[in-house]
Amino acid sequence: MKKILVPTDFSDTADKARDYAVQIAQMIDAEIVLLNTYHIPYAGASAGTLVNVDAMALEDSQKNMKEQLEYARLNFSDVKFSTVCSPGLLTDSVKELVKKGGYDLIVMGTTGTSGMIENFLGSNASSLIGAVKTPIITVPAKASLSLPKRIVVANDLTDSGEGQLYSSLKAIAGGNDATIDFLFVVDDEAQASRKIEHLKAAKFDEEFDTSYHPFHFKESHDVEAGILEYLKENEFDLLVVVTHQRNFWEKLVDKSVSKSLVKHAEIPILVLAD
Repeated sequence: MKKILVPTDFSDTADKARDYAVQIAQMIDAEIVLLNTYHIPYAGASAGTLVNVDAMALEDSQKNMKEQLEYARLNFSDVKFSTVCSPGLLTDSVKELVKKGGYDLIVMGTTGTSGMIENFLGSNASSLIGAVKTPIITVPAKASLSLPKRIVVANDLTDSGEGQLYSSLKAIAGGNDATIDFLFVVDDEAQASRKIEHLKAAKFDEEFDTSYHPFHFKESHDVEAGILEYLKENEFDLLVVVTHQRNFWEKLVDKSVSKSLVKHAEIPILVLAD
């Protein structure tokens, strides 16, 4: 059985990510593992006091997890759930679990523009992206809970990497009869022509029917601006980026760019590793 890891702090936003993950789990027959991390910073107290505080934090985490399981069993009886309560930082715990547990997907809730940037794209998600190969879906608080019907894959053409998209996209799009559009942000028509020739040489259309999964080229010297403009002009419910495109990702995690991207793209983002 496949496994989906869902970090939670028991907030409404985390619950939304859980429910989004449930739909994926139902579609691909996967188990959901809920993860709560609790961090007890040293504040100069005695060792005995710290032990007591740590024990209280664990007890609180386990209590909330028990409520999560009760809710899941009542509302999602067809999905297998398990839980992990772990001391320490979220990033460290996720990396350790992924290393040992063989997870197929991580689904993380985000609390809006500033929360997504500073807590996820700015730290947790960006550090995970550099350390794990597991695909990550971030689910904004305002996102729809429906599984994606129109998916757009953003590419800045710095690398090819189309083959890395196949399995993850087919698992989500194929099981949900979703369409996939490929957006290439280019400087000019000549760059678009070179990309088309590369796609033909790689026999890309044999993996994805180009009449059903069309290619779109957006002329812009600013990758982020091109994506935002395209998202405004079209209705999509999942944005996909690939982390092997190092220059592209560096642009996305730059705060001046990611603030604008996340603010305008209030849809889930699937981050695929190379």
